[in-house]
Amino acid sequence: MTTTTKTPITDLTLAEVISLTQAGLIGLQDGVPVYTDKADRAAKAGATKARRQGVLAEVTEFFASPQGQKAKFFSVKPTSGMFAACAVAINQNVEASREDILWSLKQLEKKGLAKQVGIKGKVVGEDRGIEKKVMVIVPVSEVNNF
Repeated sequence: MTTTTKTPITDLTLAEVISLTQAGLIGLQDGVPVYTDKADRAAKAGATKARRQGVLAEVTEFFASPQGQKAKFFSVKPTSGMFAACAVAINQNVEASREDILWSLKQLEKKGLAKQVGIKGKVVGEDRGIEKKVMVIVPVSEVNNF
């Protein structure tokens, strides 16, 4: 029984104390039962999992929205290549860390709902002092685009 918040040990039932002790989540310190470091790690992992599931829901909702349906390419954050590809930066629509957005995109990729591609902007000329760029497909290892 791992939770993201720790109930005071005194509020646990005997069965819960036994179960948590067997799992290594409760130990004795100076004769008093306390949560172990393993319990702290489990609580943090549970919080991370819950947060990432929320970000995944937001990213999925964004892709289902009209704005998410417009673009063919997406980037986690604004990059030079995304402008040439008319890509949309996801972090402008989903407020989350880069790592959590990438995790969500990887989950969508595993389900076959997203594909990672590499895009960069390549300067092909100039018009009135403004660089003209076009999209170029590059190896995925060079970029973080979906």
